[in-house]
Amino acid sequence: MHPIAYLLTLLALGVLFGLGNTMGYHRMLTHRSFKASVPVRWGLTLLGAAFSGSPVFWVGLHRLHHTKSDGEGDPHSPIHGFWWSHCGWLLGTHNAILSALYAASGFGQQLTIVWHDIKRVTGRNPPVWRELCHDLMKEPLMQALDTPFVMPVYFLWQLAFAWLLAGWWGIAGLWFLHLWLTNTSWAVNSVCHDERFGEAPWDTRELSRDVWWMAYLTNGEGYHNSHHRWPRSARHALDGGSDLTWRVTQLLSAVGLVWDVWLPKKYR
Repeated sequence: MHPIAYLLTLLALGVLFGLGNTMGYHRMLTHRSFKASVPVRWGLTLLGAAFSGSPVFWVGLHRLHHTKSDGEGDPHSPIHGFWWSHCGWLLGTHNAILSALYAASGFGQQLTIVWHDIKRVTGRNPPVWRELCHDLMKEPLMQALDTPFVMPVYFLWQLAFAWLLAGWWGIAGLWFLHLWLTNTSWAVNSVCHDERFGEAPWDTRELSRDVWWMAYLTNGEGYHNSHHRWPRSARHALDGGSDLTWRVTQLLSAVGLVWDVWLPKKYR
């Protein structure tokens, strides 16, 4: 494959899989910002699962984050340190060096999912996150993706497909996608809850920030203070700015694949 075509393919895949997280896991599943047809709902969910793991686990943790935001009980608040908020919480460590190495590992989160599933089947990690996701547990797809070792098998399929498509270049591209997507997703927790970055136009009584440049890296998630002000809003860049997730939502709404799109009254 020509180098330029290779890079453009990685860019397109990065945006597509990123939308699985931002539009699918976050705005659709967690906050129910809109309703979607079955193909769109399942498609976004499977795209998000490619690097974020079980949708039920992700949604349960994020709903807990909003309930306990930047207080005791928040799973990933920077009140315990920047690197803890970024990815140290996944390892259970406050060590910045270990956290930075984990962040640079690319496939590290997939190994964490395997360890997490081993603890589940041995009874050391009961699926308490399901208590916050009764709505999702009614769906067979969500139940299946939350079954131990389904996500690791899904990752092995990605490796096999990448190898068949482009050999070691395919594996390298997949590694880069995981490195990029996991770190930009984690940065919403770390950078966008750090008072050293951005601004907080809304008094939300926690540390969330609107960081405009993060919005370009995360399909619009950088307007995080606005999100904490109106968690259900399908649009995060309410007062202007880059929000690709919102533009895609508008497009799918225009063709009838998405409906009941929620916005704050003053922005409708």
